[in-house]
Amino acid sequence: MRLRITVAAFVLLALSAAPAAAQVGITAGGIYSDANVKVDGSDRSTDSRTGFQVGVSYATGGIFGIIVGGYYSEKGFDVASPSTDRVRLSYIEVPVMGVVRLPILERVIGPRLYGGINGGFEVGCNTEGALFSDLCDNTNSFDFGLKGGLGLQVLFFGLDVSYTYGLTDVAKDELLEIKNQAWALALIIGVG
Repeated sequence: MRLRITVAAFVLLALSAAPAAAQVGITAGGIYSDANVKVDGSDRSTDSRTGFQVGVSYATGGIFGIIVGGYYSEKGFDVASPSTDRVRLSYIEVPVMGVVRLPILERVIGPRLYGGINGGFEVGCNTEGALFSDLCDNTNSFDFGLKGGLGLQVLFFGLDVSYTYGLTDVAKDELLEIKNQAWALALIIGVG
């Protein structure tokens, strides 16, 4: 029993003394998305949509670093009008963010804070209802925004909560303005 405790303590000390290395992560999680919607200049109340996100990321090591990712993300919203209208959008997103890590025991446990830009390339659009029936024929294929979040790394596992705020209008129609926004909760399994 003492040998096991001694070996475990030695491994933890060795990991905490090792310099932080770059890490590739496999990410999967849920998204809670919504949008700021204006129809003919008037704000429209929307309800959120749940979806999922899956992808990979690359993070440089050290206290200060960079995270670059590639994710498939489902976004969209519902609008309660006389009938319920739904908009479902899918993107391949590529965020580029700066990260600050607070190494409690480096490579063992540590919180991190990150933020930067997020580009999304539309790969799918689906609507239900009359209000947005022509939207999928008139969307901008690129969605640009800001992304930030915080996470906790424990060994090679991470848990992140992030928020993405869209800056570009999804709709090409002059009478319609849609800007995506989404919360994501993701589990990251790191290799490296």
